[in-house]
Amino acid sequence: MTAAELPASRPRRGGARRSTLSDVARVAGVSVGTVSNFLNHRDKVATATQVAIEEAIALLDFVPNGQARSLARGRSRTVGMIVTDLANSFFVDIVRGAEEAATEAGHSLLVASSVNAEQKQQELLRVFDEARFAGVLIAPFEAAADYREPEGLRGPAVVLNAARPVHYGSSVVSDDELGGYLAARHMIDLGRRWLHFVGGPVRLAPIKERLDGVRRAVEESDGVGLTVEHVAFEDHLAEGAAIGRRLRELGPLVRPDAVVSTSDLVALSIIHTVQGALRVPEDLAVIGYDNNAAARDAAIPVSTVAQAGMEMGAVAFGLLLEELTGEPHTRRTVSLKPHLVVRASSLSPSP
Repeated sequence: MTAAELPASRPRRGGARRSTLSDVARVAGVSVGTVSNFLNHRDKVATATQVAIEEAIALLDFVPNGQARSLARGRSRTVGMIVTDLANSFFVDIVRGAEEAATEAGHSLLVASSVNAEQKQQELLRVFDEARFAGVLIAPFEAAADYREPEGLRGPAVVLNAARPVHYGSSVVSDDELGGYLAARHMIDLGRRWLHFVGGPVRLAPIKERLDGVRRAVEESDGVGLTVEHVAFEDHLAEGAAIGRRLRELGPLVRPDAVVSTSDLVALSIIHTVQGALRVPEDLAVIGYDNNAAARDAAIPVSTVAQAGMEMGAVAFGLLLEELTGEPHTRRTVSLKPHLVVRASSLSPSP
């Protein structure tokens, strides 16, 4: 793509239009191609012409677009990445995996958090689009069961942690149904009979799929003497303690003997709240999800279902690279397998 073919600059906020290559060329009395040569191959431009272009740039307060210049030379090497929560070590692992893959491929990665807010996500996508990044990796703010393409997502993109219909493009997910199954199977094998599945609303695909997995484990055990109850919440930071307080107040005949949580942080909050009233894991076995670093380092280390975060990031970047190279490929959804990590919150150490 030549400089003359680059898209026109967008208006600046406040209504003032950003000066373009065409403006510089007009004021300097040269062609747009000559201005492009000045910006990219200065040694190929005559000295007198250099002076004229420099004066035009100063007069117009023209700021060269670094990404546009890289596009003029071929393609931008920067990829934008949006994750929902950088406080969750699972997403940190995803970023690490993507960054390593990007570096190996000669690309740079710019990471931002949407703080699980759609408006913030849209703003970041707008910024990435205006910067003309090569492509985008995005973990949508709400992975709903009825997938909706994030508003403002344009150009080459790969979605993480949500199954994207292939007519939109490729995606990478964790097998959440298997994860829920592994967590419940672990509790059932320990002899636990009354499970509380603690998670967000089932409108979210990962929650629904994990609950499906829990129910499959119960049904597989013929359901004899087994009960599973879904305790839903919206705000996981507040609900863990509230659920823990309710468990403290229940008598042994009406209290579950196992909690399967869709979040390590909620599991930690429940354990902290019930301590002093209930013994973990003797009275209440607890398992979380994600393999958050805090779960490993807690006073009572938390059993969990670990997702392949670094692999997810690396695979996602590989799928995006297929889009960027233009080589023939098949858009697809890649599903990665989670695995069980058993710690003291569910299994008492041997005497």
